[in-house]
Amino acid sequence: MSMEKLKVLHVDFGGCEGCNVSIIRAYPKLMNEVELDISYLRDGPCKYDEYDVALITGGACMNEPRVLEELKEIREKARVVVAFGSCAALGGILRFCRGGQEPRPDHRNFQPINSVITVDYSIPGCPPTPQMLQSFFKFFMAGNEARLKLFKVTAGLKKLSGFDLIDDIVLTGLCIGCGACELSCPTGAIKLVDKRPTLIQERCIRCGTCYIRCPRASQLMCLGGEKT
Repeated sequence: MSMEKLKVLHVDFGGCEGCNVSIIRAYPKLMNEVELDISYLRDGPCKYDEYDVALITGGACMNEPRVLEELKEIREKARVVVAFGSCAALGGILRFCRGGQEPRPDHRNFQPINSVITVDYSIPGCPPTPQMLQSFFKFFMAGNEARLKLFKVTAGLKKLSGFDLIDDIVLTGLCIGCGACELSCPTGAIKLVDKRPTLIQERCIRCGTCYIRCPRASQLMCLGGEKT
């Protein structure tokens, strides 16, 4: 008996394209279960009026009414909304935008999309790996909420960074010196010194990847210690 595929919409609000490439790289192993409606693979408007899942990449420009309205329309169309990548999930490097640049000097303020609409799951990363998206859909289709809890809790956060990792895990003595934070940081902002992470502050782009990959931090979040 054939199973109906999930209807998944991808909408990108701009960025470095790393998240989009990650989605496209993940898709070949999802094609049997997922029908991906992505602008790169079609001409014209969205295929359907309703979707099971909407994957959103890029941050919400608060100076762009069109973007804010489009986010609200996506929320109405999709049963589940996923913020994919740190710009959509946590603001990420877009938090450093100050406007004044061509062609849109008025673009000054970017926020995570959960500042505009309710998000069900957030998958931070700069970019998240294709394997993370494949794992997400594997557990989502299996209804395994326990394995999705980290993404569920993260959907309620509006910021997360190396500063939080230092405050919550390192300075409290919870760090086990595994080095996952150093390996996952896309900018080399974290270095292990005597098995303790240190943060090079000016390199931290607020992507939150180190915090999500830290086994102690992710464990605390999944155990119910919701971070605010």
